[in-house]
Amino acid sequence: MAETVVWIDSSGLTLPIRVEWNVSGRFAPRAEIVEAEVPGVPGSRVREVRHVTKQFTLPVWITADDEVALRTVTRELVKRMDPLRGPGKIRVTAPGGDQREITCLVSSGLDMVEALGSTSAPTLQRTPLVFRAHDPYWAELAPTNLAFHSGEAVSFFPFFPLRLSSSEIFSDSTADNVGDVDTWPVWTIRGPAEDITLRNVTTGKYLTLNVSLLTGESVVIDTRPGRKSVTHSSGANLFRNLSSLSSMWPLLPGANAVRVEMTGSTPEVSQVLLSWLPLYLSV
Repeated sequence: MAETVVWIDSSGLTLPIRVEWNVSGRFAPRAEIVEAEVPGVPGSRVREVRHVTKQFTLPVWITADDEVALRTVTRELVKRMDPLRGPGKIRVTAPGGDQREITCLVSSGLDMVEALGSTSAPTLQRTPLVFRAHDPYWAELAPTNLAFHSGEAVSFFPFFPLRLSSSEIFSDSTADNVGDVDTWPVWTIRGPAEDITLRNVTTGKYLTLNVSLLTGESVVIDTRPGRKSVTHSSGANLFRNLSSLSSMWPLLPGANAVRVEMTGSTPEVSQVLLSWLPLYLSV
């Protein structure tokens, strides 16, 4: 199976692109190492290591049956990839059939270079498109979900239900992050429920939300960088209801022991759903 690449613009429109075998920068993001010299001591000390904004180049061929069709296709590609429309996604289907995508902007290449016989012909145009991904990781297309229910366990795919007590949920489970790096989850809590604490026992970090949810009410806790929020189903912002020591903690790569605690739950009604996207260093 050959690899395929598509561009998904900010409106969700999918545009197949033909990429030649001359790609650079798609795999590991560049690491920035911050060092500090210590007076009187040989060498230096590492203060921080982090992945920086990812930039990669995809040489793209635009082809059509005739000159009129080529102009139409080129115009559409330029419009759909215009960075002023907002970020889009490059989605790659690997030879093995697995898919990963990365959110990015086109930083250059849409101006085209028209040199007959070199980069252009009446029915084709070549241009190296440069993409910048400010979140430098490739992600799976669909999240992994782990659901906690009070009362009897249910058996619907793809969640993995757990039996919890009806009066006070206190349950340990394992969230397996198969990705290469930390990932920040999204929590959905459906009432009735009170005094909710979500713990990553593996790291010792926890999040406590002081709230009372009635039947039919819910709250979504989004811990993702740039999106951190706590939102009631009514639309109310409950960020101030987090305890002062709360941490919007990530899932580490591998197995994470997760504990959910809350009071006032009702069997078959109360629910906690943990959802996360595995992230990867490479396509």
